[in-house]
Amino acid sequence: MKLGIIGAMPQEIDRIAEELETESIVEAGGRSYHMGRFAGADCVLVFSHWGKVAASITATTLIERFGVDYIIFTGVAGAVSQHLNVGDVVIADRLIQHDFDVSAAGILSKYEIPFLGISYFSVDATLIELAKQAAEEFLSNKDHPAAPSFLKRGSVYVGTIASGDQFIAHPDKIEELRTAIPDLLCVEMEGAAVAQVCHEYGIPYLVIRTISDKADHSAPMDFLTFIRNVARHYSYGILQRLIPKLI
Repeated sequence: MKLGIIGAMPQEIDRIAEELETESIVEAGGRSYHMGRFAGADCVLVFSHWGKVAASITATTLIERFGVDYIIFTGVAGAVSQHLNVGDVVIADRLIQHDFDVSAAGILSKYEIPFLGISYFSVDATLIELAKQAAEEFLSNKDHPAAPSFLKRGSVYVGTIASGDQFIAHPDKIEELRTAIPDLLCVEMEGAAVAQVCHEYGIPYLVIRTISDKADHSAPMDFLTFIRNVARHYSYGILQRLIPKLI
């Protein structure tokens, strides 16, 4: 089994890169694909860059060139649900592109992907359960280094994640998303694009996100500081526990 591991920012996966038993690094399409072993599995680790197009290119390359059997996207997201707090973990059970809308053509509903006939991309239930177990194990570890004093002990949620080519930071936009997609937990810029690529290729996938900020601007640290000081440990700690469950 070979896993593809993607992060949209280098800091989201650099802790994993430190522990990867690197065998080779392949340059393709402006990205560095690190091939090696992590947590007992053959892995290809890559920084995708931001946005849906960048994530789609990366996922396609992992499948076509490197022959991965699973893809895991790990990183951060902004909370939409008022129940979420900074430091919580969200595992997608379905993903949607919140900025995709060709309904004005009169033949498709809002969010529906042409020629696929669906708006949401569903995640395998068994993979979700394994990811949930791994995240809960990580968060229950009182000694993990990603728990500064201002963060509450995080919780794990399973639900809808929306992706779009926008960095959502304004409360009005958050409220618009809550109204349009009532069960939405959080928003980011890549997951649904990776989900569509995997759906079309028939490749299982997971999207695991750590909440870095809230719509009420109450985050205890700025976005980049959270990535550097917290999110990298979450990505590493969760995948370190998840991957042995997959193999």
